[in-house]
Parts: sequence; C-alpha cells; structure tokens
Amino acid sequence: MENSDISGLIRSQLLKSGNPVILDDRIYLCWLGDHPPSIISDLNHWDEEHPLQFDHLAEDLWVYPLELAAGTYIEYAFIRHKRRIPDPNNSHRTPNGMGKYNHYFTFPASDLAFFLPKDTPPLKGKLISLRLPTHQLLAGKKRSIHLYQPPTQGPVPLLVMWDGKECLERTMLPHLVENLVEQGKIEPIALAMIENGGRYRTMEYFCSEATLGFMQFSVLPAALQHLNIIPPQEKQGSLAIGGASLGGLMALYAALRLPHWFGKVLSQSGAFTIGDQKLVVWSLLEHQQTLPIHLWLDCGIYEPLIETNREMAALLEQKGYIFTYKESLSGHNYPAWRRLLPDALITLFGR
Repeated sequence: MENSDISGLIRSQLLKSGNPVILDDRIYLCWLGDHPPSIISDLNHWDEEHPLQFDHLAEDLWVYPLELAAGTYIEYAFIRHKRRIPDPNNSHRTPNGMGKYNHYFTFPASDLAFFLPKDTPPLKGKLISLRLPTHQLLAGKKRSIHLYQPPTQGPVPLLVMWDGKECLERTMLPHLVENLVEQGKIEPIALAMIENGGRYRTMEYFCSEATLGFMQFSVLPAALQHLNIIPPQEKQGSLAIGGASLGGLMALYAALRLPHWFGKVLSQSGAFTIGDQKLVVWSLLEHQQTLPIHLWLDCGIYEPLIETNREMAALLEQKGYIFTYKESLSGHNYPAWRRLLPDALITLFGR
C-alpha cells in the first residue's frame, strides 16, 4: 500500500474513532497539526528527558507507530516544552496519582471496556470510616481508615490494605470483593483499608517499624471492635495484607516481620528496590527461616520494577515459598492493578 493510501486511511480513522488508530495489527498514535508534541508513556518509563517522537507521514499528519501484543493496556501523555497538553483525539483519561491525568488505550480496542469507570451498585455489606490516633507513629494526630464487613454470619478473614483511599476510589475493592463472593469465587472477607500520609507516604511505606506500630496499636484493635473477623491470636496467620508499589513492599515487609499475624500477602508491582539498592525484605527472606506465607505478586512488563519483581519471584522459589507470580501487558498504574485484583483474590481466598 502506498504512503498516500496509508495516510488517508489513518486520517479517516482518526477523525472517526480517535486515538490510537488501529489498522490490522498496526497501531498509530497520531497528531494533526504543524508542530507535534513529544510523547511520554509506559513505553519509555515516563522519561521526559528522552521522550518518544512523532514521524511526519503526510501534510499535517504525524504518527508514532507501535506493535503491541493483544491484551496490552498503555497510558501516555503529550508534552511540549516539558508541559503536558491534552490529546484532542482521545477523551479517555485517568488520574496518574500525582495530580495529573494520563490518556490511555488498549489493544485490541474492544478491551477498553475493562478499564472504563463503571457505576457500582450499593454495597450489601457495611462500610465505615474512622479517624484513629496515630500515637505519633505516623504524620498527623489522626489517620483515616475504612472498614468493610461482608453481609455474612460468623467471623471471616481480614485483608489489610495500604493506600486505603485508592482502594475505595481507584480499585473499588469492596465492590470487587462482594462481586467475587456472590459469584462463589472467593470466601467472604473483611477489609481494613489504611489511608497513606500523602507527601509522607514514601517514609511510611519504606519498611517502616512505626507504620507497623500504628497498624498494631490502632488499626487492628479497631478492626476487632467493628468487624466480625477471625482474631489473629486465635488462629496464627489468619490475616492477609496487601498493597501496590511501595504498598506492595510494605505488605511483604509486614508479613515477614509479623508472620504470626499475616499468612497471606498481595503485592502488586512491589517496589523492592530503590535504584540499585535492595531493601531489607531481601535480607529477611535470605536469612530467616522460610515462613508459612502464601504470596501473590504481579508486575507490568512496561514498568521499571519488572526486573526486581522477577528477581523477587526467583528468590521466593529458591526459599521454598508458596507463591503466584504474574506479569501483565501494562505499566505502573491502578487500572492495570484493578484488572489483576480478581485473580489475586481468587488465588489467595478462593473457595
């Protein structure tokens, strides 16, 4: 096919359906205009110093061609003079967690429905929010947590999650749990979702003993008071703990430090290293006795943390842990984590 024919097809499809244009197995991010912006995305690890550049195809049409495997989810942004500008041909946006928005797409386009926000029905269980004293272990005098009790009789396991606000607003975790329970895929579980400290999040989740102290002295007593859960003192390892990114690191650290409480770990894109520096979880795994912990790990192939997660999976296998490790065709973001959460919950809490 000649260049003029390709440019005509791309232009027509762009004006009809927006970005990206998909022709057979070829994907084109497009720009119409004289001065195209640059592109930052999962594909270049959001490196603004080395952004992706459009190719001039014809007249005012510029394209960035891609070849991606089926099932891929990609977020991106256009930048000009190091400032973000909107993509006028893609209305799909999602928060990037740092006060800005990313555009996104899937390949094939039909997979987009899995990532578009959905209306959630009212919860059948009970959701309460509390402000708990930090006892000077975390930033501020009080910290918000959210507790979910499923509509069931008898005590149930408790899953503690870091980044509690994001669990409610980005992954809609209580609704996901209820849906899986109603489908008979998991046993009923309760949730304790702990909000992070905002600009203090890195310090709080950096393998922090103070954060563990807050969970022990404030969160778990509140959960035992307001939820009908299996008390950890009656059944060792009855609790589970999870999180994403630094929250995934903190989840693993908590279980390694408090194995008499936590028997399950859910870590998504765990930040087990910072730069070239391996954090203390590696030493704990290497030098202490293998613990009876069941773990789930996942990571996107388009994120910088993929190698450290592969190394962590190899170490867990070497040490004889029971674990599941899964890689996704995505980057470091909540929509990708939300897509894998059902598999993670079924693996850890499946009937």
